Amino acid sequence: MNVEASEGISLKLQAAIYRESVALVEAGIADAGDVDRVITNSIGRRWSVGGPFEIWEQIGWDLVQVIAGELFADISVATSASEIAVPGVSDGQIVTSESSSTDSKFQNVAVVGAGLLGHGIALELAVHGKQVFLNDVSENLLSDAISRARVGLRALASVGRISEEQIEQALARISSSTELGESVKNADLVIEAASENLELKKKIFTDIDASAPNHAVLASNSSTFVPSAYGSVTNRTSRVVGIHYFNPPHLLPGIEIITGPDTASGVVALVKDEYELIGKKPAVVRTEIQGFISNRLQVSLLREAMATVENGEATASEVDELVRDGFGRQFATTGVFGSFTSENSSITHSTLVDAFTELNNDQKLPQLLLNKIESGDLGVKTGKGFYEWTPESVEAWRANMANSLLHMD
Repeated sequence: MNVEASEGISLKLQAAIYRESVALVEAGIADAGDVDRVITNSIGRRWSVGGPFEIWEQIGWDLVQVIAGELFADISVATSASEIAVPGVSDGQIVTSESSSTDSKFQNVAVVGAGLLGHGIALELAVHGKQVFLNDVSENLLSDAISRARVGLRALASVGRISEEQIEQALARISSSTELGESVKNADLVIEAASENLELKKKIFTDIDASAPNHAVLASNSSTFVPSAYGSVTNRTSRVVGIHYFNPPHLLPGIEIITGPDTASGVVALVKDEYELIGKKPAVVRTEIQGFISNRLQVSLLREAMATVENGEATASEVDELVRDGFGRQFATTGVFGSFTSENSSITHSTLVDAFTELNNDQKLPQLLLNKIESGDLGVKTGKGFYEWTPESVEAWRANMANSLLHMD
């Protein structure tokens, strides 16, 4: 692929992300600063290490079909936007807000679900002095979570983010129990991190609501379901909010705070302040929307990337290289809005808008993806997708991702 072709493809991939970013801002879902916070503190960091095909292959194209299927019909298909102003940006700077709180109000935090994300959430909170009550359905799951938390803490110590002494101090702050009522009875904040099953989440929220103190804020780490879906079973819908972490939670500073239709503005402000106190970079999703900010941007990129490969313009590996070694690095630093307002940018708002007319507008999943599912080439889980995977190459890819994130500021 020659330089001119690669630049054209890169422009379209960036334009796809920008188009959805603008749509989110114009719809009042988020401001430009929050969109860029999601990119610079989470998905952009991952794009700087792995491209969209590499990243989605880790979870499997069958699961992508579930996550992205409905979003394909929902994300922006605008083909022109000549009158779009650069939203939320003044004098080249992203508009931000500062935390107004100095004293933590979340001293006791219960984490329900000790799996891939749950143990990482627990270890990070414990490092920052919280008393963490980790809950799951079996002692074996809890024991495994504590072991993985120890590994995560050692990794943080290896690059000087915490001291060796803090490893044991953090672990001492984590209590574990299979009794849900016992785990949440003194909690100021409860974070549900169970599997993506709505009926299970409703059951958990019903039980949490019955046992947690009245002042407690109830949150879900769901990447799929909105607060009204699980909060409706509680008697405190004003204190239910989404807190969407990214994997690995202790290495990615970004979180999304999802506002439900009944969520009190004071609760959103409290959660935002509390997370800023421990160094997280929260972005507020002001209104419930499927996919939040992060998945809508990731699926926007995926749709254009799939179209590029399907049209024969580039291979999956070439697209990944353009993202990983190109604008992914810039986005990880400045975000999408910040990128083209920076002095060093070669791409302008008008250039991106002009590219909108060339973007893919399909509202159904691409045949290329459906063919992979039909053939059973799902990615890492089957050893083949757009790439060939062995246990060794999977481990190497994931180790590189974790190590790269660990060394990012």
